[in-house]
Amino acid sequence: MSEVRQRKTAPPAAAAAVPKYERAARPPKRPTRQAHWAISLVLLAFLVLYAQRNGLTKSKAPWTVDGGSKPLPEWYAVCSREGKKVYTVPVEGGAGAVQCLVVAGKHVVDTGSLQAVRRTYGEKGAKVPVPKSAPDAVRKTSGIRILYLPPGHSLTPGFTDAHAHPLEYGASRHLQLLGSKTIEEVVARTEAYVKSRKTHGWVIGQAWDQELWPDKKYATAADLDTPVLKGLSIVLYRTDIHAVWVSPAVLDAIEEKLGPIPVEDIEGGQVIRDADGKPTGVFLDNAIREYVGKVMPPMTDEVREENLNVAMRDALSLGLTGIHDAGLVPEDLAFFRRMAEEGKLRLRFYTMLLCPEPRDVYCGDQVERVTGLQDGRWTLQSVKLFGDGALGSRGAALLEDYADAPGWKGFLLTQDHVWAPLIKQYYDEGWQVNVHCIGDKANHVVLDAIEAAIGTDKEAGRARRLRIEHAQIFTMDDIKRAADLGVIGSYQPTHATSDMWYAEARLGPERIKGAYAWRSYLNAGGRIALGSDFPVESPDPLKGFYAAVTRRAEDGTSPHGPGGWYANEKLTRVEALRGFTADAAYASFSNDTGSLTKGFRFDAVLWDDDLMEVDEDEMLATKVGATIIDGRIVYGEWAV
Repeated sequence: MSEVRQRKTAPPAAAAAVPKYERAARPPKRPTRQAHWAISLVLLAFLVLYAQRNGLTKSKAPWTVDGGSKPLPEWYAVCSREGKKVYTVPVEGGAGAVQCLVVAGKHVVDTGSLQAVRRTYGEKGAKVPVPKSAPDAVRKTSGIRILYLPPGHSLTPGFTDAHAHPLEYGASRHLQLLGSKTIEEVVARTEAYVKSRKTHGWVIGQAWDQELWPDKKYATAADLDTPVLKGLSIVLYRTDIHAVWVSPAVLDAIEEKLGPIPVEDIEGGQVIRDADGKPTGVFLDNAIREYVGKVMPPMTDEVREENLNVAMRDALSLGLTGIHDAGLVPEDLAFFRRMAEEGKLRLRFYTMLLCPEPRDVYCGDQVERVTGLQDGRWTLQSVKLFGDGALGSRGAALLEDYADAPGWKGFLLTQDHVWAPLIKQYYDEGWQVNVHCIGDKANHVVLDAIEAAIGTDKEAGRARRLRIEHAQIFTMDDIKRAADLGVIGSYQPTHATSDMWYAEARLGPERIKGAYAWRSYLNAGGRIALGSDFPVESPDPLKGFYAAVTRRAEDGTSPHGPGGWYANEKLTRVEALRGFTADAAYASFSNDTGSLTKGFRFDAVLWDDDLMEVDEDEMLATKVGATIIDGRIVYGEWAV
């Protein structure tokens, strides 16, 4: 439904009887100016008092970590006057809808009905005695302060994006190519960006997708050799960041520094070539690092901080209170540690170590694991490994040929025989292992290695919470095996709704049944965590929530119509909510976030609608009213 909500209006009153004409009374004597002011002040005072007592005034929220407002009392309650609109998402399952929760400092200490809160804690300002059983701090303040949700609003735990790249996101905001329908449009956007810049140097952009172009073919370096762009070093990343398109200047820089690019492709990478075997300017996966990465300038901490601030600002505005950063090299880790120690991390980050080259060698001894630095704002205890590339660029490793490219199966980024000893070493040294796997071959090979590392003690394996990032294409047998091993499926729902227009062409009608198979994974007893992979997709978790429960594009369409693409794999709203909250927290060993039950941090989102009930067609119109971390507003306002 797309009907606009109508404000209910009262029916017109019946016409009143016409009174008998009477001469108006003689006007009273005009008051003096002093009397007029006195009367006005009395009226004003009365109106202000009436408005305050009846909740008609709007006051700026007095609790924020960034703005210098006064903090809330040590104890307070958050309640809805409209029933159970607070979704606590308990660890043991469900949405946990309640009417109220009670907060002391940074933590939730109780939940229940409004009546129960008043019976247990009293209410500040009420003309009834505070119960003797109330905590001393509450008794001293003559009852607990109750903050009411605005009409129509709901409250959930803060959302966590279980797979994202915040530094890359900040960088991508400079030259954004998302949605470009032709090569010419990408070139035009790049030219406009170059003309707007105040400084010169390398031009970095992101989010082109050849699948949106008329012939679906890769561009070439020559396409960037226009009068405006000529001579500039330009690197444009595909939307999945597994392919780059570079300018002639970059090709020249590679040859000058590294020599001619060999004819034979490196393991796990590909250089796209023309009919004569010459590089065209597009590089895939390991070839990006081997050639393009070696000539690009290093990132400075000043640029890192600028990019991170952009990511944090946007994340908080969208209701994110946590991010799982899916891969940082040691130089980036040092930057994050400094940001944490200086108190500059505005939300919670769970970081995965990304080894420097070579990435198929253990590097867990090069960095120190960190748990909960700056009161839980930064944790490093997992490693990110790469199984293969992406489906869109045909870098995903498949067991059989691509349906639309006979003779091509994609490629693993690390050879088969390396996986078992590598994962075993990380496992034995106490690292959580998180592996990027798209294709069914990559998933199969990595599952073999995980199974070997766990051995016969499956319960111990479950406790280690090993993850497969993306987990896009499985055989049906491997879905059951992964779930049985306790492997967490770290999914990004918007990947399915972005890929659904070409995924079946890549995989065929049978293999597609094990792709983006969230429901099948849950039915097999598996556990999932949800994210976006931003900047590959939008960081807005509501778009992921919508994609998870509808399997439709944002405009409501899908290859299978309005019912959704392979609708049998949809998640329920409760499952989607849990995937972005309690289950994402579980996937990062966070034992005090992701839920609004007793003992958990008060990290929450105030929504201007009810995510559990809003019509699907209105779901994406829902807005964040406020984002709360540790009991303080870090984005938005809440008039109380």
